[in-house]
Amino acid sequence: RTRLHAPDPAADAILCCLADVTTPALARRVATLVHDLLEARPEAAAPAVAYIDRRLEHGPDARPVLFPLVAGLLHSRHVQLRAALAPVLAAPGTDASRALRGELLDVLLSQERDAAVLESVLRAVVLGAAESGEDRTRALVHRTALLLVRTPEGASRCDRCLVELARGGRPDFAALLVGWLTEAPQDWAALIGPSALRVLENLAGGVSVPA
Repeated sequence: RTRLHAPDPAADAILCCLADVTTPALARRVATLVHDLLEARPEAAAPAVAYIDRRLEHGPDARPVLFPLVAGLLHSRHVQLRAALAPVLAAPGTDASRALRGELLDVLLSQERDAAVLESVLRAVVLGAAESGEDRTRALVHRTALLLVRTPEGASRCDRCLVELARGGRPDFAALLVGWLTEAPQDWAALIGPSALRVLENLAGGVSVPA
């Protein structure tokens, strides 16, 4: 505990080792250590979130300890902590972790209203689209963008984020997004501004979304 709470780079190595602790009683004690560390030192989010990412890959057996830990952290007052957790939960993961990641992402999206955290989710969803599949990607992009545009200055932030992702995040994302707009314009019209739409159409090869 003392080493974890000290500003010591050894915390990374300590948490990496602790991620392999799977005995229920010990795992609960480790989870308490991680929770207390992050509440006291939110700047230690990176190694702690790496610990959570590794623990997620232990699959359903990790749920009894990991779900209450992460769900509690998602209520933290520290935005930087929630923003660090967001891409881990939005990542597709493996077959072992996918269900629990999705369950915890639902917890996040059901309560999160900070634009930085929501943008972190949006970027992670798009970057993991190849592994997640189009249906999951479309549903999560729509759900997250809908929350993002409701935040102060969220509409412009959402436009900028989607354009940046289409330009450099994933090569075929512009075509995917324009395709979704074409199929269901009423679902997407409020989420993408006219200027961003024109950029996306150009990036998709000059395809025009029907008015």
